[in-house]
Amino acid sequence: MKYDYPEYPSVAATVEPSRYMDAIEALHGVRQVFCDGETILLPEFEEQAIEMLRSRFNASTVYGQAKAFEFATKARKAGVPVELLRLGHAVHNCTGQDAEEMVRAAIEQPSVTLLSWTSLYLSSMLPN
Repeated sequence: MKYDYPEYPSVAATVEPSRYMDAIEALHGVRQVFCDGETILLPEFEEQAIEMLRSRFNASTVYGQAKAFEFATKARKAGVPVELLRLGHAVHNCTGQDAEEMVRAAIEQPSVTLLSWTSLYLSSMLPN
C-alpha cells in the first residue's frame, strides 16, 4: 500500500532549482519521498540518500521535519487500519492526546475511537 503521508521524523532537503529534477530522479527507489517543487522531504533513516543529496547536489538539509505526521507515522507502523489512520490524522490537533495515546486508543478500542474521532471531525466542520 502507498501511504499518503510523509514519515516523521524527516529531512527537508533543498537543492539548486536547476538541479531539482535531477535530484528527484536520483532518489528513484527511495521510499516515502515527498516533493513540492522546491523542497524534497525524505525519512531521516534514509541516510545514504541524504548523503547523496548533500554530496552530489550540494543540498542543504533540515532535520526533524514532518512533526504534523507523527501520529500517521506511528499509526502506520502499529498497523492501524487506514480509514482510522486518516481520520486520526485529520483530528490529531483536537483530541487532547499525544501520538502514542492516539495509536493506543486506535489499537485497543477501534470502534469507540472511530465514534469519538468522527464526532470530533464533524464538529470541526461546523461553522462557529
